[in-house]
Amino acid sequence: MKNNLIIYAALIVYFVLNLFVITPLGLDYYNEIINPLIWILLCALAVFLSRDSSLRVKGKKDKTQSLLIALIIYIIVYFLLGLLFGLEKTPYAKDLFSILKNLWSFGGLIFFQEYIREALVKNEKKKAWNFILMTIIFTLINLNFLNFSSHFSDLKETFIYTSTTLIPAILESALATYLVYIGGAKFSIMYRIFVTIPPFIVPIIPSLDWFASAIVGVTLPLAIYIYLNYIHVNRSERLSKREKRNYNPVIYVPVFAFIALLAGFVMGLFKYQPIAVLSGSMSPTFNRGDAVVVNKLTTKEKDELKKGDIIQFVSGTRYVVHRIVDITNDERGNKLFITKGDHNNAVDADKVALENVKGKVSFVIPLIGYPSVWLSGAIS
Repeated sequence: MKNNLIIYAALIVYFVLNLFVITPLGLDYYNEIINPLIWILLCALAVFLSRDSSLRVKGKKDKTQSLLIALIIYIIVYFLLGLLFGLEKTPYAKDLFSILKNLWSFGGLIFFQEYIREALVKNEKKKAWNFILMTIIFTLINLNFLNFSSHFSDLKETFIYTSTTLIPAILESALATYLVYIGGAKFSIMYRIFVTIPPFIVPIIPSLDWFASAIVGVTLPLAIYIYLNYIHVNRSERLSKREKRNYNPVIYVPVFAFIALLAGFVMGLFKYQPIAVLSGSMSPTFNRGDAVVVNKLTTKEKDELKKGDIIQFVSGTRYVVHRIVDITNDERGNKLFITKGDHNNAVDADKVALENVKGKVSFVIPLIGYPSVWLSGAIS
């Protein structure tokens, strides 16, 4: 316990100095030279203080193969998402010198941090406080605190930052701690390298929106934990066949499949997409807090819309769901829809062109849109 307290004290001193002293100074070559050297010293201290401790790993070969398979599947799925969301160029230079510099600056830190984590686990193998403290400290150390306050400027920014960065960072740190516990530093290094390094060595990555990034950031650590925990239990723990079946990751497949389908449904990856109703302009047909399911239309289907249909369309920077009350044409003969909310006294000021129509309302689900209404109200 004493040795771990010394290591934690050194990490906390590093975090405070880095946050309040070194980073604000903007020192040249800090990421390439100074910071790695500090981590080398911290790693050497941790290894020295854990020299009398050991970490026995059972079934290491099977666990390594399983982790590698899980990470390869993750990489394949991650880049396949680019087919849905599009691709974007990474902001990092791709010449050989820049790649090697980034691998040293970021990959080197991963190497040193995980051997420090291993030292902490070796000294206090099964103490919950040690695992929790380790997870918190490494989460804080690896967060980027530049312009940190801007992420909390309003409720929307707070929600996005929490779901896309903070929660995934905590889960990643917790998983790294668990991987060290069941397989040593090499396990957590393998995981973090696969997740962190690709943008530094490939020219393009999927252009995920914040919602998709949050889903990936939360489900990946959980899925790998469930899978590796099953392998660990089967190789290391003396449990009955019935107890081991309770750890089988297969039982979670329907859950993750449902989450994936639900996420795709909400993000609009399918032909039908749910839209929360934020106003009462269509009352009593549907009310604020309901959700309408919109059928995305092809150009031909848009042209076949008729009076009485309820459509979703773009008006300026807003999405609106109103009813078609009349159909006319512009001076060039292009079809225009005149729309109106059922609860409104007058038709909408602007006519809707075909290209601004997004879809047609298929059916209504009462009340389930209230979380979006509350969040939208809090943000505005």
